[in-house]
Amino acid sequence: PDNLRLAFWKARKGKSYSSSVQAYRNELDVNLAGLRRQIITGLVEVGQYRFFKIYDPKERQICASAFREQVLHHALMNICHEHFERVQVFDSYACRKGKGTYAALARAQEFTAKYPWFLKLDIRKFFETIEHRVLKNQLRRMFKDQRLLEIFEKIIDSYEVHPGRGVPI
Repeated sequence: PDNLRLAFWKARKGKSYSSSVQAYRNELDVNLAGLRRQIITGLVEVGQYRFFKIYDPKERQICASAFREQVLHHALMNICHEHFERVQVFDSYACRKGKGTYAALARAQEFTAKYPWFLKLDIRKFFETIEHRVLKNQLRRMFKDQRLLEIFEKIIDSYEVHPGRGVPI
């Protein structure tokens, strides 16, 4: 199926009743054609964020992309997923097919049976410290398609906590 249409169905998962998703779906063909045109012309619009707080267990500020951008993100991941998967650390479990909470729990149980000690840590404000320059260089090493790289760079540059640093979560 069409990558953008598949991306729409993935992006709407779990939020199909939200007003922004319903509005996008009501004009699905027009919206997907517009996104396709933006990608082809290099005029992709990104950076429409909505901020809110969650408490899990500590307070975190979440930066959510507009739904139309989420469709773009899913379309990019449909293309790039396998490249990212190849360089991913084995014991990374979030947002990965065949991994997830239960796989992480099983792996943790393996480790606790094997080792008497463990270290629990959290890197403070990790996503706020990611350098745009470093992230872009890593993407340039992985991908050679200039249009794809330009889209990634627009997304990265659309958000910063400090000059040249920070990615939204």
